Formats: sequence, C-alpha cells, structure tokens
Amino acid sequence: MKRHRKFPRPSAESERLREVFAEAAHDVTPSAVPLAAIERAGRQRGRRRTAAVAGSACALLVVPLAVVALRAAVSPGSGDERGTSPSGTPMATVRVVTAGERVEVAHGIRIWLTEDGAHWSTAADSGPLFSSVKDGADKPGVTVQQEGAGDWGYFLSGVYRGKREAARVVIETTAGQVPGTALTLAGGPHWGVWYAMVSTPKSVAPGRPVDVTRRVTVYDSAGGVTASTGAGR
Repeated sequence: MKRHRKFPRPSAESERLREVFAEAAHDVTPSAVPLAAIERAGRQRGRRRTAAVAGSACALLVVPLAVVALRAAVSPGSGDERGTSPSGTPMATVRVVTAGERVEVAHGIRIWLTEDGAHWSTAADSGPLFSSVKDGADKPGVTVQQEGAGDWGYFLSGVYRGKREAARVVIETTAGQVPGTALTLAGGPHWGVWYAMVSTPKSVAPGRPVDVTRRVTVYDSAGGVTASTGAGR
C-alpha cells in the first residue's frame, strides 16, 4: 500500500510573510520600455559600422593606387630615353638613315647622306652644301662648321670619320657640354654627320660672330674615343 508523505503545515508567521510579499509585488508598476533610446543606440551602431566598412574600402583602394604609383615611378622609360657619358653629359643619338633620305634637323635645315659624303640645305643658302667623306679618309677626324640660327643660337655640324661605329657625340662649347646627334648610313661605314643646336652665350653681343665650339668627341659603344677634333679648337 502506497503511503503519502505528509508535509508540515506552514506556520502563521510564514503565511503572513507570503501575503506581505504578494501585496508588495502587486503594487510594483513596471517602467516603460525606452524605445527612443534603443532606436538612437541602434542608429549610432549602424553609423559606426558603415564608417568602418567605408574605411576598409578606402584602404583597399589606396593600396592598388600606391602600387600603381610605385610602378610608374620605377618603370623604364620609352625608347627615347638617353644614357650619360662618363662626364655626365647625356648620350648623343645615332640615327641610321638611307642614302638620299632628307632629315630636317632644325628650323629650315636639312641633311642627307650619300655614299660619297654629306649634304646640307638651309633657308639662307642658295643651294645645298656638300662635304666629301673622302677628304682625309685615311685617318679619323671630325670637321666643324657653324651657322647662326637667329633666336635659336648656333647650328653646329660636321662630318666624322672613325675606326669604329659611333654611339654618341659630345660637344664642348663656350656654354658647357651639350649632346650631339649623329646620322650614318646602314652597314656601319664608320663615318657620318653630327649636329647640335647651341644657345648664344649671354656674354656675346647680338650680331657679333663667335666660335662657340671648343671640341667635338665621338664615342663608340664601349666608351672609347673613335674620332675627335682634338685640342686646339
């Protein structure tokens, strides 16, 4: 037979405490839910999250731009980039041309090469000028001629003959060293024309003729001198 366990009857004092707690709980009125404050806090968290995402996106954009800028700074130049000679003067350009090809080298000045020499044509001349490559062909050398070019200064040019192919030309003038340009025929004939434009020295009075060329040196690809006017100019 199953017996039921009997619990002791609560005392009068316990009953009285229960009634007091029930009345106190009934008198408590819950406060209103702070909906406005919750909404403001949610908006603030949203703005912070948006700013953080935007900052991350900007950082992701800045990194590729920095890489592009760095590549642009260290990228090699175009084919027109020039080196420097041992003295720090930019290397001259050597251009290979075909026989009879007219090259405009300055304002109104054209040069072309043939098998027997170099030809010049300027606006001031009545006809083309000619310099034979056979003159002094037995030894290396450089000829020099100078023409006034008005506001542009002086046009310097000449024929060079060397034992090796030219790689650059350096001209020492009264204004300092300037790079020259050389024209030569295909096949490496070891001769050609050099030219450069030089500004008029500030110390020279307008209209006064002056020899601005001191020395012309033609270098080969190894940096050796293949032709030069030598000292004395």
